[in-house]
Amino acid sequence: MNKNLVTVITPNYNGEKFLEESIKSVINQSYKKFEYILLDGKSTDNSINILNKYRNNFTKLIIEKDNGIYDAIEKGIKLAKGEIIIWINSDDVLHKDAVKNVSTIFRNKPSLSWITGINGYIKYGFSFFGIPYIYPNFILRNGFARHDLWGYLQQESVSFKKSLFIKSKGFGIKPTIAGDYKLWTQFAKHSNLETYNIKIGRFRTWSGQDSQLRIKEYHKHSNIKFKFISFRFIRLLISLIIFPYIYLKTNNLIKKK
Repeated sequence: MNKNLVTVITPNYNGEKFLEESIKSVINQSYKKFEYILLDGKSTDNSINILNKYRNNFTKLIIEKDNGIYDAIEKGIKLAKGEIIIWINSDDVLHKDAVKNVSTIFRNKPSLSWITGINGYIKYGFSFFGIPYIYPNFILRNGFARHDLWGYLQQESVSFKKSLFIKSKGFGIKPTIAGDYKLWTQFAKHSNLETYNIKIGRFRTWSGQDSQLRIKEYHKHSNIKFKFISFRFIRLLISLIIFPYIYLKTNNLIKKK
């Protein structure tokens, strides 16, 4: 396993609507030293034709039945030759400097196990970035990083080491729809998440996504208690106060030789 290599992993099933845009965001990265694994669960829409069009751009392209998104991601991570993982779904996109950004951070601070950057979004046709949010370990470890309390940790803005995924035992035998939420909880039991002022990915909000169609199920499996209130403003306030420190910390690390 190459400790400095980034592996980008994309799961897909019937994601023809945004699949090509997602693929282009990966293959057009400004930094080219990465591998790209795409796993398709035998799509029945136009996905396979799109994948064949870009077949030469994948390090590995696997088209086979799977047991859902988390099964596909776990397969991809186990196949990864890179120690640094970026997981981007087929309806989301990477920032053009995503691989460069995470490579620089992990290379200049090898003790890191997982990081998060600036939250990115695609909503109502607009693509934009917010701010880098702070996630104290006790918040993540105790499952408080959920919609009604601290707010979810955005998967598209996270990068982690394969060794941490293996140590935390991945998604488990029977992952729920809230597999990412539960994965971060497991990660936090082994290592602190560090926040940096870097851009990684953008999360797309659209009517056909699983997190919208199955939102009640997702909230149930992420232990939502307060259905009509949220304390996420506390995360925003603390993150804004700490932002100057995050900005300086990031700049100092990026400039490190």
